[in-house]
Amino acid sequence: MLVSRLSSVLCLIAAQILSKIHDPYKQECITRKVHCHPEAICQFDELTSDYYCRCLPGYKGDGINLCQDPGFRITISNASACDGFGEQVCLLKATERKVTFKVLVSTSGHYQMHEVRWYKLYSGQSPQFYSYRRRLSPVEHVAPRMAVGNHGQALTLLSINEDDFYPNLFWAEVKSHAASPKMAMVEAYDLPGFQMLNPSNLRYYFVLESVPIEIGEFLEGDTIAIHLPQYLQLSASSFVRWIKETRPMTLLDSQAVVLANGLEGIEIGRLMAADFGFVRALVYDFSPDVPGRVLVAQRLFFIKKDISKTCNGSRDEKNCRCNQGFEGNGVHCVDIDECKKEMLMNCLPEAKCVNTYGSHFCRCPKGLEGDGLLSCIDIDECARDSHGCNRDAACLNTLGSYFCVCPSGFIGDGVHCKAKSSWSPWSPWSICSATCGFQNQMRIRQCTHPESGMRCVGHSADLKLCPNLRPCQTNGHWSEWSPWSVCSETCAGLKRRVRMCDHPAPSRGGLPCKGEKDELIMCSDDNRCPVDGLWSPWASWTPCPISCGLGVVSRSRRCNNPSPQHGGNNCSGHGYEEGSCGFPEAFCKYLAKPSESIIPGKLIQ
Repeated sequence: MLVSRLSSVLCLIAAQILSKIHDPYKQECITRKVHCHPEAICQFDELTSDYYCRCLPGYKGDGINLCQDPGFRITISNASACDGFGEQVCLLKATERKVTFKVLVSTSGHYQMHEVRWYKLYSGQSPQFYSYRRRLSPVEHVAPRMAVGNHGQALTLLSINEDDFYPNLFWAEVKSHAASPKMAMVEAYDLPGFQMLNPSNLRYYFVLESVPIEIGEFLEGDTIAIHLPQYLQLSASSFVRWIKETRPMTLLDSQAVVLANGLEGIEIGRLMAADFGFVRALVYDFSPDVPGRVLVAQRLFFIKKDISKTCNGSRDEKNCRCNQGFEGNGVHCVDIDECKKEMLMNCLPEAKCVNTYGSHFCRCPKGLEGDGLLSCIDIDECARDSHGCNRDAACLNTLGSYFCVCPSGFIGDGVHCKAKSSWSPWSPWSICSATCGFQNQMRIRQCTHPESGMRCVGHSADLKLCPNLRPCQTNGHWSEWSPWSVCSETCAGLKRRVRMCDHPAPSRGGLPCKGEKDELIMCSDDNRCPVDGLWSPWASWTPCPISCGLGVVSRSRRCNNPSPQHGGNNCSGHGYEEGSCGFPEAFCKYLAKPSESIIPGKLIQ
């Protein structure tokens, strides 16, 4: 009997429903006195034939003294959308052409920076070809038909392709920002057995299951034939594997039998009881998204058995009879609704009668367990560890339900607990640098856990005077000058202003103020005092207008040094003078004779 490798590996995830930690070598470590950390398991090293401790996925440490909690975990945000097969696996029936996977990332103890990565696993045609995983985030690398939202905590398939179904799968994985190296977008990947047996709180799987195609109804001894091209288009390179499943998904059952390889159709003659049920056709081919041959499509068939009758020979009223739970003439048998007719048994008042095809049963209400006929007993979800409380919260069982209480110092609904904001201890007082006078000391504190959204009541800083400081020596400083006094005379005189050495006054041996304490200046009132005019200096003589003969030159001065003002006297004297310049004409003629010596001319005034 051959078993699909991926089906066997994924089946190990489902085993965690019964035991969260799979530790098959625990007794071996105990016998050898190897004491593992509570968050570690005993492992066997095939190379050294020795046993050692290894922290669970997501934890860091040596496995003996330390297994450090990563500080956050990933959970499903809407458990009702899944079929309830375990904490780390969500099985979804793809009844629509659009589906959204949602997760929640919760932190414990302190705030953590993290990111959520999404992957798609392509199951390879083992053993010849590898499986591959493709990263679907960040957003710029997501295919157009996929969308990542809600800060990476939701992946939406806007349309569902043939290769989205089981045994291909999706998963979300949370990682800290500090540990986020660059990775290839598509790479060969095998789900390790260690991760399957001990699923990390940092990863959550999503599996899509198609609606089965019903074949029949058939009776034992009949012959059936399934031709895949009637339901799915195949290519020349397609490889088909037919698998008989004992349950709708081999994810939860390792008893998956390979019926045929490479055939487009199968035929089963003389049906027996074991032949009824689920048969899956897996189609492997080459895909442009990945290098190898991987699963590109699948179809799930349900060979339906006719449980309404039993026939011996031909199917007629003579040879057929209706089975228990049905009524009719043996050829046509219809289900009996026992709940309406109250035929066989009465359920407890709190239980509900549920009719099934050919039978019925009593169902206890949610939170209770039993047959519904004789007993419905409260389920202690807290004792069974089947609750959804935060691992640090207290679980309190109630009749038919339970509730969660966050521990002291935390707030929340018990499922998501956040540490309350509170003041940190005061810092030490600051050092006093002054040796005299006055100086303040300061201490501070911080409001912790801002992610809770709470505010701390009180001040974040505190002040006090430095103790035992003696008064400091004070030097004197001048006060501001007083206004000027009134002038002693109308157009002349003095005015005075004063200042005091009292801002502050010198004390305790301090130095007195430097400078004068009063100041005198001459009064100047230009609006009332007359000013007599005075001459400015004479200007230079004008140049002589002729070179030979007698000419006239002049010079001038102005009464503006200063000008007379406010009734003052004008300048006395005149402001213009003239004079003569040049030589007489007879002298000029004399100079014109070349035989005679030239005598310089002279200015005549």
